[in-house]
Amino acid sequence: MSTRMRFTALLVSALLFAQSVFAEPDSPRTANPAFIDLHFGTLSGVGWYSNEPGGVVEAVSTQAVPAGAFQITLNGTKGFSRGQLACYQGEDDTLYPVVLKDVEPDRVMVDRPLPKAMAEGGKLYNFYNNDAHANHYGFACVADDALRQLAVRPMLRRAEQFKGASGWETINGAHAQIAPTTGYGAVGDGVGIAVKVGNAGGGVASKPVVSLYENMITNVVVNPGKQAGKQAATLDIVVTELKSDGQVIDVAKTSVTRDDTIASVDIPYTITAGSKVRVKVTVPSSTESVFYPGSITHYHALSPAEDINRGKHVLFGDSWFASGGDFHYHLIKRLNKATVVSKGIVGNRSDQLVARFFKDVPAEKPDYVWIMVGTNDYYYNTTDWLFQAQVTYLVDYIRSIGAKPILFNPTVGAITPGNGINQLAKSRSYALNTLYVPSVSFLRSPLLQAGK
Repeated sequence: MSTRMRFTALLVSALLFAQSVFAEPDSPRTANPAFIDLHFGTLSGVGWYSNEPGGVVEAVSTQAVPAGAFQITLNGTKGFSRGQLACYQGEDDTLYPVVLKDVEPDRVMVDRPLPKAMAEGGKLYNFYNNDAHANHYGFACVADDALRQLAVRPMLRRAEQFKGASGWETINGAHAQIAPTTGYGAVGDGVGIAVKVGNAGGGVASKPVVSLYENMITNVVVNPGKQAGKQAATLDIVVTELKSDGQVIDVAKTSVTRDDTIASVDIPYTITAGSKVRVKVTVPSSTESVFYPGSITHYHALSPAEDINRGKHVLFGDSWFASGGDFHYHLIKRLNKATVVSKGIVGNRSDQLVARFFKDVPAEKPDYVWIMVGTNDYYYNTTDWLFQAQVTYLVDYIRSIGAKPILFNPTVGAITPGNGINQLAKSRSYALNTLYVPSVSFLRSPLLQAGK
């Protein structure tokens, strides 16, 4: 290895070390972003299918459906198909995403227990208009789900992340094997693992990491897969604190149920700073099971979630944020005590947002700046590192004008889009490798003016 290569390797190692150790001061100019998990959360990792009709497909429920149910009885299902991302109208009149797992002439089965009851006469809609865009109701669903996430997720600082197979080891008789990551249900961007379990308590555990903070949130991305004889698979997720004095304490526990689709699960907890943290994902019953663990991200919870229905919001991004578009319109409706301005431009990539930020955003004097970008980048084949650089610049720019960043991770690229080139792997790579919630802002834009 040459001297220059050694220096580069040492520099990269130092930067990565800085990310996981150093904390930023809390001030308006260094406020960490709020983060919305669009890719694995709202969209469950599911993109467009080439057999989808596009436009808007609508069906009406013929009877009330309680929260926790998997089946929705409808007046018809033409235009809906297995595997399709859809959204239903909850009894609170907001839209919730689901994935269709079975479609009969008068009913559909969905991939998860309905999080909110559905009234008789409630609507079910398809989500995608085409390979790169949601339809009217899909955009409304994204806005509704974003606000639900922001209502419960505090401001975050990233502490540590494991992207996939490297972060897990099998426990209690489970066995792991390499699994391809080629479909919408795959949680990785290259090679993943399938975990086979035949007894209660079998599963995987993460490698212990030291936490420098007390108030934490750990996010686990997982596809619960299949469990023999069950409509959907359920997994238990437990966070364990390993104290320096040898005590081992389970500090948080939750469960997730899905029928072979991806879930993004946040687990909040409080521990003693300096303790180690370990996460276990296990099957609760003695059932033949296979599941697919993905990334683990540990966050420091900086402050409680806040009410954002106030002040001025600027939507800065691509066509998903276009002025007068469905997302913009729906957010105006939901944030009825705030002002919502769109600066989205169709076709924009991350570098184009960076180039026009100071022309379009500061004059609006925003309290919040929302960023939606990535779709045109992965169609354009922007590299991971360049996309990361542009996102970091944007966070810096937003902080420099005293506003708070709200960032979405990317949309899900279609396996068979209109241009015929599989976009799923690139979009997954952005979702897994982009540092949306930084621990230290080590990359500064040369365009950022001193004193801004």
